[in-house]
Amino acid sequence: MLRNLLYFSLTLLVACLMAGCGGGEPAAEEPIAKTAEPEISEPPAEVSFSAQVAPIFAAKCNLCHHPDNAVKVDLTQPFDPEVGIINRPNSWTKSEKTILVAPGDPEASALIWKVEQAELEPKIDGDPMPWNIDPLTDRELEDLRRWIVQGAEADALYRSSITRIFGDGVSLGSRGGKCAYCHYAGAASGPDLTDPFDPARGIVNINSMFGGVRIVPGDPEASVLYTKVSGETLAPDLGRPMPLHFERLTSGEIQILRDWISESAKDN
Repeated sequence: MLRNLLYFSLTLLVACLMAGCGGGEPAAEEPIAKTAEPEISEPPAEVSFSAQVAPIFAAKCNLCHHPDNAVKVDLTQPFDPEVGIINRPNSWTKSEKTILVAPGDPEASALIWKVEQAELEPKIDGDPMPWNIDPLTDRELEDLRRWIVQGAEADALYRSSITRIFGDGVSLGSRGGKCAYCHYAGAASGPDLTDPFDPARGIVNINSMFGGVRIVPGDPEASVLYTKVSGETLAPDLGRPMPLHFERLTSGEIQILRDWISESAKDN
């Protein structure tokens, strides 16, 4: 009995010491893990048409898609029901993208298809955008040179060949030419190549904004316009070669258009 009592007391003492009983330091409490508060993320900012989308159109689209353009798609007023792009049918009727901009659905929008794809079937979807007009051919350059040498007049050569090079700015195909989609009568600046003989906005004996004269009758080499379309490397003060070529939209610009359409293509 005594032995059992001593054994029980010793066991109790050991347990008490292990538990921190008596005058010793209390056992350290286990730290209570704090529950992490959930991070509150800011919702992505809504794409602004005026601040983000309109500058893309202005930089790479509006020179051809202006109020008087050939295909009646005016990106200077994209919300116009007659000439804009919102919910308007795609004029390429065989395309799988039947709407120019389908609010809320970038994948169904022909606009995204045209700026994303580098290769399109011309008879199904037309050309990728921005459209880059081919340089003048050797034959076109020779005709232009011959017209200038002969005096740059409204003669048979002008009517048969030069008008097809310059174009009327409102037609597709050969009558559309390579110049007048940008250099048309209503353009804010630059020459009007639908009427090269106009005394104010034409090109014959008219000073160029780059210095020199746009067309010097009898002298192609002195003519700024001929120099700019000749395919030769230009001096820095002569601006860019013509016809003008635009860079494709960057991935960032395409994403802005996608986000804008996903957010219902708002006029904001």
